Amino acid sequence: MLRSLFISSTVLLLMILDARSEALSQNVIEGIILNEQTEDPLEAASVQVTGSEFGTVTDTDGKFVLADLPEGMHTLIIRHVGFQSIEKEIEFSTTDERITLEIKLSPTGVEYEDIIITASPTGSNISYQPARSFSPEELQQQSAVSFGEMLDGEPGISMRSFGPAPSRPIIRGFDGDRILILENGERMGDLSNTAHDHNISLDPLAADRIEVIRGPASLLYGSSALGGVINLITSDMPRNWSPGSGGNISLDASTMNDGVGGYGRYQYAQNTWAATGRFSYRGAGDLRTPEGRLPGTFIDNMEAAGGFGYQSDRFNTGVALSAIDHNFGLPEDPGDPDEEAEIRMNQQTLQGHANLESRGFFENTELRFHGSRLFQQEIETEYNSGGMPDEDIELEFLQFAINSTLTLHHRPIGPLAEGAWGLNLQTRQLDVGGEEIFTPGANDWSAAFFTFNELPLTDIISMQFGLRGESRSLHTRLNDAFPVANSRHTTHALSGSMGLNIRPVNQLELGAQLARAHRFPILEELYAEGVHFGAGVYESGDPGLDTEVGHGGDLFVLWKSSSMHAELSGFYYHFDNFIAFEPTGNVYTDSRNREWEIFEYRAGRSEVFGGEAQLSYVASEAFQLDGILDYVQGTNLDTRQPLPTMPPLRLRLQTRFDPGQWWLGGEIRHITSQERVAEHEFSTDGYTLLNLNAGIRFDAAGTHRISLRVDNLTDTLYRDHLSRIDRSEFGSPMPGRNINLAYRFIF
Repeated sequence: MLRSLFISSTVLLLMILDARSEALSQNVIEGIILNEQTEDPLEAASVQVTGSEFGTVTDTDGKFVLADLPEGMHTLIIRHVGFQSIEKEIEFSTTDERITLEIKLSPTGVEYEDIIITASPTGSNISYQPARSFSPEELQQQSAVSFGEMLDGEPGISMRSFGPAPSRPIIRGFDGDRILILENGERMGDLSNTAHDHNISLDPLAADRIEVIRGPASLLYGSSALGGVINLITSDMPRNWSPGSGGNISLDASTMNDGVGGYGRYQYAQNTWAATGRFSYRGAGDLRTPEGRLPGTFIDNMEAAGGFGYQSDRFNTGVALSAIDHNFGLPEDPGDPDEEAEIRMNQQTLQGHANLESRGFFENTELRFHGSRLFQQEIETEYNSGGMPDEDIELEFLQFAINSTLTLHHRPIGPLAEGAWGLNLQTRQLDVGGEEIFTPGANDWSAAFFTFNELPLTDIISMQFGLRGESRSLHTRLNDAFPVANSRHTTHALSGSMGLNIRPVNQLELGAQLARAHRFPILEELYAEGVHFGAGVYESGDPGLDTEVGHGGDLFVLWKSSSMHAELSGFYYHFDNFIAFEPTGNVYTDSRNREWEIFEYRAGRSEVFGGEAQLSYVASEAFQLDGILDYVQGTNLDTRQPLPTMPPLRLRLQTRFDPGQWWLGGEIRHITSQERVAEHEFSTDGYTLLNLNAGIRFDAAGTHRISLRVDNLTDTLYRDHLSRIDRSEFGSPMPGRNINLAYRFIF
């Protein structure tokens, strides 16, 4: 499989290098397709010249180009799912004309249904569990230094905080390895799922779209998707394009940490191929709190990527190479200015995809590939009396990871609608070094087979069902701290789900899913024994831990009308062998008389339940009110104690006035106190935050956009229950007032 991908990539590169510049026709139609209501560019809208073979689709910026058109009258048909199709007459009176169009499509009577590709391999717009997507403009308005901060406050999504850089999303109270974060549909190969001091290896500015699934997705993605999936979609591998060149530039700045960020992407394309490149930089100092600066929270990150895409009538492929260099601080003891901690990480990634359409039973074959090399060091710096630094490498990781998925999409057969069969392979080699090694290294691999099908029962009722079988083998590798480690941990799991979707009327949709989900224990949970310097704790694992297995269900009700959008969702899951990272109340003292709080990985029967409510009222085309409420509760059924680090009840109220060229909005977030805590876990008080935002689009297409956001306007002093900084009774304060300014230029 890897050999085939290498050969296809090599052929693609040779084609690009040998491609001759074609003589462009003097008659050209170019333009942009927009959503009439929101003015957002529409990606993948089709533009077809009737009675001819001329046609194309819009790119990620909503742009298209049609060249080589003959003289005379032509009729364009513009279509997009969820919008009313339109026809437009174009006439060329000579052979030397260029016509520029701006076309706006109106949503159909039923509100536009966004297709969440992460939730369905068939591309179906039928939902069986709550899902959400974020457009480029939404991402700009929520601009932040991390994806955790960017998504915090969305229904069911909170943030694990350990300084700005390693902040990571939490879905319904599930953290770490229970949340799977993907890049273009494949695992990213970083270490962010293993500990709270590790970061996600992608800058938020590089994401063109984010898709979120709330609830188990083990059927499609296997282990680590037990709590949900976040798919970060980039343009590194071009998929839809029009001939010509284009791109975008994004800049942002924030006052809370004197932060600056910049991103640029450029793409050049012809009819059959496209090439793209991007570069980004983000730098920031220590963040400010109402009590002063928080040392060890600086950021100095750089990324670059380049990619190619090729397409023919029934074949589409792409490949991308990226490299990152991340350097960020870790908050240690604020009272000791003579010590600093930081992580230095670099990663190189090769990813690719290929799609082949056919007229047989399997109408589409898709192959995705993601391979990476990661090198990461956790550094402790001490300053002597003369101010000279002395650096120690406390931990060092070298990891090679490969993930690949082959999916075969089949045509309807008998009572079944379109479905898919798939094969997923993963492998990883991890070596661990440094002065504070607390785990052995690892060789692990997994293989999985899955099937997914939809069954239309009536015109208004659809059913989805699927199965996934997965095997994983983890073999420890020796290092200086574990010279005799030679353990093998082999596990197997079966996941399945069955969903129901009912649409009795156009405005109402009901969805339900029953699922059996799983998660394999990770290296740290099995074999950790020692001080994890970057995380600031002593970790103790258990080699006898077994696979987590969850049984339960999701239920949601969605109502959409011209003036109202309401969604209510609930979930309940019962887990066997739920592995919790629990404080013991004990302290370990090392050879340098430093004290470390001891945490243990403990398994037991557990339950997690809760829900989200969201209500949007559209008072006019320009004015909208939104309210979001979410809650989650977790309990260890063996001890009847609460599970640790569960988010408290949250309420979010926001308003927005957007007449088209500019917008103005405000938000109030109220987070209640969290008194229901695990043993040796401290409670936190409630707090209320006030945020404001505004922006302007300098033209109807939004090619120039500036957004301004003020977070924590009143400079409120508060502690977040999910923060991992200073887990004492008093905790560490969260950021104070912050002004964020972002600019985006699409060309």
